[in-house]
Amino acid sequence: MLVYDYTMESLLRVLGQPLTAEHLTELRALGVDPRQLQPAYPVDKYTQVLNFIVAELWPRLPREEAGFELGRAFMRAYQQTAMGKAVAAVTRVIGPHRSLERMSRNFRSANNFTETKLNQVGPNHYELWFNHARHPNFFRGLLTEALTRTGAREVSVTLLTVGEAHEATFHITWKP
Repeated sequence: MLVYDYTMESLLRVLGQPLTAEHLTELRALGVDPRQLQPAYPVDKYTQVLNFIVAELWPRLPREEAGFELGRAFMRAYQQTAMGKAVAAVTRVIGPHRSLERMSRNFRSANNFTETKLNQVGPNHYELWFNHARHPNFFRGLLTEALTRTGAREVSVTLLTVGEAHEATFHITWKP
């Protein structure tokens, strides 16, 4: 299971630019050189970096809240990359419904393993299943920010279920 370089780049951007000497040292100790990103990273390496950033930026928040904040910050950082700008332009045009329908494709551009299943429960009301969401609160934040940027208002993303193999289902609603 691999996470692609621009996904790692987006995660690292959350730390701010330019990175501090301390951040560079810590990241290199984790096996990631931000100045020479590899084409892809094992998901476990990505998770280590994610955990490092949560501890660095939100040390006083409960882990769930910190993960949510990181997910939101990740989406903001991702939309500053070339790939993120292109995706953002498309999602603003197609809106939240079609953005959710394209979720597997969107995540497959970030890694080689994510699969999703979408179930529409009602108008502006969905359940979204991920085969692998190791940090579900990170996904909550990411989805909240992404859907807000499509024009959805009062977005609510809650975790319904999480399994031993890191699969998770989210309940998603918003106002048009």
